[in-house]
Amino acid sequence: MKKNVEILLLLIIVFSLVGCGKKEEKIGIRGEITEVKIMEEEIINILVEGDIEEDIMYDKANVEVKNSTKIYKGEEKVKAEDLKEGQIIEVIFDGAVVESQPVQGAAKAIQIVE
Repeated sequence: MKKNVEILLLLIIVFSLVGCGKKEEKIGIRGEITEVKIMEEEIINILVEGDIEEDIMYDKANVEVKNSTKIYKGEEKVKAEDLKEGQIIEVIFDGAVVESQPVQGAAKAIQIVE
């Protein structure tokens, strides 16, 4: 009986740890870059406008681009200078956003879709 309880506890612990796996990061916004703000020759903010969809949280966002923001075009890592008005992008925010209209937040990752 004691051995059955130990096995049961071990299984509960194992399943609990599996459930604590890494969460898939949610796309905050997918849309078109409608404005690029540049300061001292570096892109610091972009305005993105799109539609709220099942997998998208916001329809308009003022996105801060930091040095730590990872930017990709396909599998290739690119630089902030490659972000242009008219491009379609997906943004994963780095932490919480300021709930204003538009929302404001720093980008953890940006994927250039088109």
